[in-house]
This record gives sequence, structure tokens and C-alpha cells, in this order.
Amino acid sequence: MIQPMQEDIYKRDYDYEIPDELIAKYPLKNRIDSKILLHKNMNFHIQDFSSITSLLKHDDLIVFNETKVFKARLLLYKESGSKAEIFVNKIISKYEAECLTKGLNVKKKVQTLNVGSFPLKINILDRHQNSVIIKFNQDIRNLCEKTGKVPIPPYLNREEEEIDKERYQTVFANEIHSESAAAPTASLHFDNNLYGQIKTNFNTCNINLAVGLGTFKPLSDEPINNLSKLHEEDFYISEDTAKKINKQLKNNKRIVAIGTTTLRALESAWDVNTKTVTEGKKSTDIFIKEGFKFNVVDVLVTNFHLPQSSLLMLVSAFGGKELILAAYKYAIENKLRFFSYGDAMIIER
Repeated sequence: MIQPMQEDIYKRDYDYEIPDELIAKYPLKNRIDSKILLHKNMNFHIQDFSSITSLLKHDDLIVFNETKVFKARLLLYKESGSKAEIFVNKIISKYEAECLTKGLNVKKKVQTLNVGSFPLKINILDRHQNSVIIKFNQDIRNLCEKTGKVPIPPYLNREEEEIDKERYQTVFANEIHSESAAAPTASLHFDNNLYGQIKTNFNTCNINLAVGLGTFKPLSDEPINNLSKLHEEDFYISEDTAKKINKQLKNNKRIVAIGTTTLRALESAWDVNTKTVTEGKKSTDIFIKEGFKFNVVDVLVTNFHLPQSSLLMLVSAFGGKELILAAYKYAIENKLRFFSYGDAMIIER
């Protein structure tokens, strides 16, 4: 039997208009002051985010991404005195990293730059389409911690401010996993008290996915059907976390992912042969879009995502495109706040 040809899908099919005043340029005074949008079929309702515990079932397993954002943005001066910028996207070793650059001649292999009043020598080891591999003459983590800037999203159109050092970071960020160039933003809504309530009253576990800058990278204009991979991100699932998740799956109980990064890690760790989530350190370039078969996550808590973005496609694949675009329309009409510092929604599949 001849199967009908699938109609091409384009990023423009996931477009919407967002008034500039609804883009959350700064966090609210308190993390839990944000709102959460929920739905029953196509009927929508808005509650305080602090009420999220009432939206969960007592036997749910809540999964968080405990990654920590590091100060990935280095502002530099070249020997000529002109400005340059290195954005550390992924630390490979103590002295090597995959980076994005601005104002830097990447064809010049060895360069001496200045970070404040301190000299910094770099060696361009390799060039890729959108990034370069750089060897530094200093420990990269120490360099970033001492001189780097918080890598707030580019669409905020502002420089890092003091408030971002605290608020563009989750309250449960694990120092061991200080590897992310962007925050797992759905988790920014939890303050210590709310996180404590969740830990006390529900089963929980943590994964770690190091969020890369690729999360902000625009998609190409070619049909989405032709794209099978996205940017690569590293993640880690402990033995204990894998056991908890697999027990939940076996008992046919719900798994709640806090954020798209958590969902991406869990679905990437699914083993089709054993029908289980596997433990260990891995990397994923999975592109979750229309037609994707979800095997692990039942409920997703997530922020509102940029038009035409891969994250909007992910949540549309999870909840259904018609529902998600209707939810975004409702959110705009009711003046919810969008993107990293914005409000959230909860989606069941």
C-alpha cells in the first residue's frame, strides 16, 4: 500500500506575534510570584505558580535538572585595543573549550588578549561552522568564575546586572555540575520553600543536562521534516535516578519533567530494546518535533518559548500543536510574561 506523502513542515508554521512588553526582561521580585497556565482540553486557567503542588498527584515522580550556569561570557580587549568576546559554550578539558566568538579573527591561531588588566593567551585549535575550539593558557573554569559574565539570553537586549547573578540560577543548582551556558528556566520559579515542599511531599530525583547556546540558535528555512538532529548537549543520569524512573514506568505512574531540558535528557536515555531509561554520561542531538514518540515523560512544566524555535516545536509535539498555539494566544491575551524570566505552563499528554 502506497503511503501518502507527508506535507512539509516549516518553522513559520510555529510563528506567533508577541508584544514587546510581554517579554520578561527582568525577573519578578520573588521567584514564586510568577503564574502558571493550565488546561482542561481547550479550556485554559491561570494560577499562581506557588499552587503547583495542587496540580500534582501524590504518586508522581518529579524530575529536576540540577545543572548550574557558569559565567560563560568573557569580555576581552585585543592588542589593538578593540573589543572582542568569547562565549564558552562547552568546556572540553581544563584548558580547552568549544566557544563562540565576536570581534575575534579566528584565522589567527595564536593570540594574546586582555581580560581587564590581565593578559590571556589563546590558541585556536580548530574551526567549525559556527564555533571554534580554543586552548587557553589558564584554567577555564577559574577564568570564567573570576572574570566572566552571566550568559543571560541575547533577546533580553541588555547587559548582565547584579540581579542576574542570583536569579538566572536555580536554587538547587549543583556545584558539581557547573556546566551550563544557559539556565533550565522552568526551574527558576522554585524558591527554597517551594522546592522544599516538593521534596517533602513528592517523590523526586535529579538529572543533569548541560544547557548549551544551541538552545537559542535559529532553525534554518528548509523543511523541518528534513532535519533529524539539533545541537548536541551532554547529560548525566545517576543509577539511583534511573532506578526511580524505571520503577515509576513499571508501575504505570506519572513522570513529571520540570523543563524541556529534563524532558530531552529522559527521552534521550530511553532504550528501545530494554524499554528502560539507562544510567550514565551521554550526549544527545535529538530533535523532538511533530511525530515524535514519547516514552518516558507524562507531564511537562515549561516556560513560554520563542516563535519558530525548536523548543516551541518540542512542546507542540508533546501537547499537540493546536493546543499549544491556542494556549500561547490565551497567554498573550491575558498578559502573561514570556521567555526565560517569564511565566510557565503545565502540559499533560
